[in-house]
Amino acid sequence: MELSQVCEAAGIGVVAVSEHTGPPRLHRALPVLSCRLVVSLGTPIDVRYGDHTRRVQAVVTGMMRPGTGTPSLTLRPDQPMVYVELSPAATQRLTRVPLNEVDAGGLDANELLPWLGLLSEELADLPADQRVVLMRHRLLDRLARAGRPDVSPYAVEALRVIRDGHGQVPVEDVARQVHLSPRRLRQVMGSAVGISPKFASRVARLTATLRRAGEGAGSWAEIAAESAYHDQSHLVRDFQDLMRTTPTAWLAEEGRNLQGESGARSRPSSHDQ
Repeated sequence: MELSQVCEAAGIGVVAVSEHTGPPRLHRALPVLSCRLVVSLGTPIDVRYGDHTRRVQAVVTGMMRPGTGTPSLTLRPDQPMVYVELSPAATQRLTRVPLNEVDAGGLDANELLPWLGLLSEELADLPADQRVVLMRHRLLDRLARAGRPDVSPYAVEALRVIRDGHGQVPVEDVARQVHLSPRRLRQVMGSAVGISPKFASRVARLTATLRRAGEGAGSWAEIAAESAYHDQSHLVRDFQDLMRTTPTAWLAEEGRNLQGESGARSRPSSHDQ
């Protein structure tokens, strides 16, 4: 089995490295139903979430919360970074912190993971193309030593159903698939991960929408229809609520990264009306 497959089975998703060039710029995180570990191998990171900004060398982030837009980072040229997408269960096993206590603003990863400082030194000494492999191996080692996850399997499965359905599965159907009543599902998810199935569905739908945009869809109206929004205005309102910007403005900020990952040839047209 390939290393990436072993990692995926353990709850380690995408691992990426980046090194910003040029003047400092804002980077808004893609809203996802997973957690993240972000490590700077240079100067500390400024992470803004809501009205608060924290400066840390590394951060573990959890789920977004209603009423607060996605977190943002200020990228600087002296901050080579490693990004890791982690499943909720893997995050809880590594940090031993209840997931309902970790929001998208995150917690200081060096405080939660005392071994991370030495790992950061190892990563900094390697060429960029070797950092992904080392990070994967070290996280697998740590998860092998960690205890069993203390996360509701119902909540984890519900997140999977919502994510795989791109946020378009009705809450009643999600509850049915995980063998709970809708009311009980809302209680379980609120207690386990700090968000409701309805809010998780909004996040998942927007995530799928942004991926379609990165793949070069023809227009925002087309993307809205494919993503089960009522219309383009509905998409724009959801985008502003969760991202604190408009679709076209965000794609202007991040379009190069999205297209670089997806190989897309064109950006969506149409205005944010």
